[in-house]
Amino acid sequence: MPSFADTIPCRRPTLFSPNAKTMMKIAVNILAESLMFLVLAGTLVSPVPAQQDTPKPHKPEGHSPADRPSRIIPVSAKNFAFDPVTIHLKVNEKVELDVTASDQQVGLRISPFPDGAKPNTPPGLSFLFGEDCYKLKPNEMVPIQIEATEPGTYTFSCCKGCGADHKTMRGQIIVDPA
Repeated sequence: MPSFADTIPCRRPTLFSPNAKTMMKIAVNILAESLMFLVLAGTLVSPVPAQQDTPKPHKPEGHSPADRPSRIIPVSAKNFAFDPVTIHLKVNEKVELDVTASDQQVGLRISPFPDGAKPNTPPGLSFLFGEDCYKLKPNEMVPIQIEATEPGTYTFSCCKGCGADHKTMRGQIIVDPA
């Protein structure tokens, strides 16, 4: 004997029939409205405070007068040259290079490895702030703290395309044994 459901003529909608498309639009609208409601309800229930008193991580003041090395070397960058071109240090000496760009924006890259170093050679210069390229604006001074740990000759150069003679902006830090 046929069941009651079998006696009612019913045609199921196919995926591309007009009824299926209408039902899909209704379902998508209901989902979108439900999502918006949940987002709004979540912000009303647990609002983010206007100001949070989260402790800020302590960043050491590396350039405070108490932390500055006893030897400070002024370095200027002007007319596609560094002055002085050669800087002498001793092993285990800590210095601060106060680099100033006089006439245009330049960059300074100091190699931490001695010239001609073999692979896996440890760096002979260490920096308080390990920048790859220190960017300098005109008339701006950037302090760079360095500790010499290994004897050798270390090259520094301009790392920002500053003009026609950019490639001539080079210098050396020579670290002598203590």
